Amino acid sequence: MKVAVIGAGAAGLVSARELIRCGHEITVFEQSERVGGIWVYEAEPEDDLLGLSPSNAVFSSLYDSLRTNLPRDLMAFQDYTFDSSGGGDDYWQRYPHHSKVLEYLENFAKDFDLLRYIKFSETVVSMVSENEAWLVATESGHQDIFDAVMICNGHYSRPRVPHIPGIDKFTGLTIHSHNYRNNDQFAGKRVAVFGAAASGIDIAWEISQVATDVYWSGGIFDFPARTIAGNIYLYPSPLGFSGNTLEFTDGISVEAIDIFVYCTGYEYSFPFLQDDIVSITDNWIYPLYQEMLPPEYASLAFMGVPSLVIPFPLFEMQARWYARVLAGKVKLPSPSLMQALVQSRHDKLVDEGQPVRHFHKLADKQEAYVNQLAEECGDPALPEWFGKLAIEAQHSRQADPENFRDKAMSFHGASVVKYR
Repeated sequence: MKVAVIGAGAAGLVSARELIRCGHEITVFEQSERVGGIWVYEAEPEDDLLGLSPSNAVFSSLYDSLRTNLPRDLMAFQDYTFDSSGGGDDYWQRYPHHSKVLEYLENFAKDFDLLRYIKFSETVVSMVSENEAWLVATESGHQDIFDAVMICNGHYSRPRVPHIPGIDKFTGLTIHSHNYRNNDQFAGKRVAVFGAAASGIDIAWEISQVATDVYWSGGIFDFPARTIAGNIYLYPSPLGFSGNTLEFTDGISVEAIDIFVYCTGYEYSFPFLQDDIVSITDNWIYPLYQEMLPPEYASLAFMGVPSLVIPFPLFEMQARWYARVLAGKVKLPSPSLMQALVQSRHDKLVDEGQPVRHFHKLADKQEAYVNQLAEECGDPALPEWFGKLAIEAQHSRQADPENFRDKAMSFHGASVVKYR
């Protein structure tokens, strides 16, 4: 089959490799001049710090100091280790700096001879379904017909900025974590950070090193305000602003906020896609069978949609499964049965009380998901150490969010980890 891959980040690269292994003819379209996707660091943020309407749109959301929040032996592709026998170095930190992840992906592209399949500086602007095929057009005017398309355009570049009542009257600086690079501009300031996921944790701690006070809020902090360390104070989600005063429940408020930081995640975005193929409601893409395929358009795959996952191994198994679907080695249910299974999963999530915006979160269900795809491919399940290391890494991160990256761990994966 002739297959287009949109994006040359981690998902796009491993998709390209798996497609080639199955004998498909591929073209990869990458909007930038290099591989790596989100792992390509861009020092200059956007001119709109909320990322809503910048004139200099930036794809990367990395900050200067960012290190992975997963150990490298856990986040590697299963057959391409994060050490000297794969794409890394035995002496890299267990939780490597973002520059090392980029180097790993660049080595992956070279070692599997993928660069010759990539059209760089080619932004896909439209995809039109034509007689069970796809007409793909790029900004440069390139057009071609493909039997199938794998969308690997990443999901961490369009900021999610929830409305906060009164924010329009706030006279301080507002910024989304997408445009955070370092803590220089936060010195001596009173800073509110909204969001308790990975970026919120890192940024709140880093800003606290130079700020006067950091007021860190999020839905998981459902208790009255309290101090957790030094100048960091925890609050529940904010109710709104009154001038430069940030108000919370039970009459609690914080005055004289200088900077408000949104660490509130990202929106799925496919601006090149026809509106009738899928709908996106509150960050839920519907319908997707196996979190990848619209039942009526099985020649189209959305890669890397699940969140709260260990991304690279999940990308790898998704790519392997879909490459084999296209090769006829994995059989799909009928479109009607796929739709019924999608609806059944939706109904279960509703019954569990999950918010719609969390429908793609797998968390502790990710291992079962990856293993199901592996079984359908006829491949072995994830190794035993994988789940054990994932649990230990999670517990370590929760117990000491400031220092977990530098603590010893009991479980190890296939990668060699040495220390100088």
